[in-house]
Amino acid sequence: MIGLSFAAADPLHALSVSNVLSYSIESQAEGVLSLLGISAIPDSASSALQLKGDIARGSRSKFETWQVSGGFTWSDELPLYLEGSIGYNRYNPDLLITEDAESARLRPKWTGFAATGGVGWDFALTDTLTFRPILNLTIGQVFSDTQYVAQFIAEHLGNYDTAFIKDGGLTVGGYGGALALVYNESWASGSEADAVLRYTDIHLEPIGGDKDVVGSASARTLALWSRLRVPNSMQAFGSPMRTVYEFSASYLAGDQGEVLRTDWLAQIGVGLEINTQKTKIPLIEEGRMVFRYTMGEKLNGWGVGLAVSF
Repeated sequence: MIGLSFAAADPLHALSVSNVLSYSIESQAEGVLSLLGISAIPDSASSALQLKGDIARGSRSKFETWQVSGGFTWSDELPLYLEGSIGYNRYNPDLLITEDAESARLRPKWTGFAATGGVGWDFALTDTLTFRPILNLTIGQVFSDTQYVAQFIAEHLGNYDTAFIKDGGLTVGGYGGALALVYNESWASGSEADAVLRYTDIHLEPIGGDKDVVGSASARTLALWSRLRVPNSMQAFGSPMRTVYEFSASYLAGDQGEVLRTDWLAQIGVGLEINTQKTKIPLIEEGRMVFRYTMGEKLNGWGVGLAVSF
């Protein structure tokens, strides 16, 4: 499964020059660390999304994120569950720096990468319902590539150390886990339904770089994801195609919700699935494309998701 998402958020901030260091470095780095939680949590509906927010009129702040994720159970005889994800964040806050009658606009660029792995075990409750506890570990990096911000701070606040945004930023580590209730059922008609109710909690904190510039962040999400696949009249590669319907909703209980300024995100989608077993494509059994609409308290947008099943 492959995904990308984008969001425009966060209002203009009027700051005095005496506060620019604490806000543009410490607070913004902490915000990026919090948003890194969105990429750190494996997402069943990773997709290419473009979101826009009406949080601040005239603001050019924006937030981008994408994630590639996937998971599988080893076999019926060995119900070991393995999952992994790689995510990216890009955060460009729009800052208005003021001192007396003078002002200047700064747009520091914060970037974050996160990779998360998970190991779990499937406990079959019924033929269609599975309980799955998971342990997760995360490694990531947060840094800024806006050199003129460091130069600006060094010129106006020369007694402060700006090495954090010049020399590699933070290395981030995370640990936590998830509890998931998984439903899957198939019918003779070829229809198939899937649903996952999952609570994930991952604690993120600096483990390298300038660790004093920011504390820690908590990525906590309660998510419901569902998908219905129904055969239709179209065919591809000698097999019938299926229409895909999706719905998901997430409650952002951790710090990422505070930074995005929404406690929830909801998503609906529709698409097509192609069976590729009769082709010469190795390993891949199905390919899927889903168009999605995403909304939050102050965010909305469209996207597309591409996925394959093995």
